Amino acid sequence: MTVYLTRHGLREDWINKLWRSTALRPSDPPLSARGFHIAKELGIFSKTLGLKHIISSPMERCIQTSTAIADELDLPIKIDYGVIEWVGTDPGPDDILTPLSNEELKLKYPRVDLDYKGTTYNIPTRESIEELHDRTKIAVDQIIEKYRDDGPIIIVSHAATMIALGRGILNDNKAPLRSGVCSLSKFNLNTTNNKWELEYTGKADYMEDGEQSHWTFKRPVIEKP
Repeated sequence: MTVYLTRHGLREDWINKLWRSTALRPSDPPLSARGFHIAKELGIFSKTLGLKHIISSPMERCIQTSTAIADELDLPIKIDYGVIEWVGTDPGPDDILTPLSNEELKLKYPRVDLDYKGTTYNIPTRESIEELHDRTKIAVDQIIEKYRDDGPIIIVSHAATMIALGRGILNDNKAPLRSGVCSLSKFNLNTTNNKWELEYTGKADYMEDGEQSHWTFKRPVIEKP
């Protein structure tokens, strides 16, 4: 089995600094024009990956990125709150996650699959780094179990969440994964020893601007005793 992880494209509020001041849901910015462009580049490249399922965070920037992939592959988008954004331990008012409902997203993005049952429907209001890793480990284990014999799959998420998902796959909370927008990390299950292996991380050579906006945690995960 193979799992790909990617991050959404460039956000509108990174380009338009006034966007949040007038937004009804400031935590849920769409892609910028350039963000749509690199999502399209990812979508075109995804045709070489043999993908069978697209799992996405419910935030619109991820749904829009997923749509760029889904349109190229004619696949539905499965929304999973287990791979939603990380808000940290002290989010500001504009950071509180307020995604559209799956039904509302379906009206805007017809490829959304309303029959998919997500690993959770909980929206975190605050999370430590450790809690994020715990949440994503549960989610990615359940997703892998569901599609173990029906891959490859791609999960479209956010920088912190994507890193934590990858670490959950590898069972290594110190794995140094890359998180550039619309870049790819590829994980393969070694059927000889039943362990996951990282083939590459931060692949971005299919985008004309290469890797952009890499992010990582400021401190390591504190392991449980």
